[in-house]
Amino acid sequence: MRKPDFEAFNTTGKDVKHLSSPLTDMPAIGQSKSATNATPVASQPVPPVRDVLPVLSRRKIKSRHPFDIYEDQNESLRQLSLEDRKRGGQGSMSAMVREALDDYVEKKKAEGLL
Repeated sequence: MRKPDFEAFNTTGKDVKHLSSPLTDMPAIGQSKSATNATPVASQPVPPVRDVLPVLSRRKIKSRHPFDIYEDQNESLRQLSLEDRKRGGQGSMSAMVREALDDYVEKKKAEGLL
């Protein structure tokens, strides 16, 4: 078994090698002049919050049920959502999918498949 070299552990502080870094000679980071003139976050205007639209049905919503959809369907839903929000609507893709499912279920009921 090897014995430790106690002389390698310099506890006197003499001949201590100091570590260096490439950042040693860099200037300290301080607050920039533009940051001192910036408006505090608390005084910036707060964007308006949209009103929550009431739920139009009494049905319970099952949250987060995974279904796979095609990329073009997702993109179409995003575009419809954006257009609805531009017109002042809620732009809920979930509401659009629920409406489409209701239409599909009614169609299947009319065909006698449900």
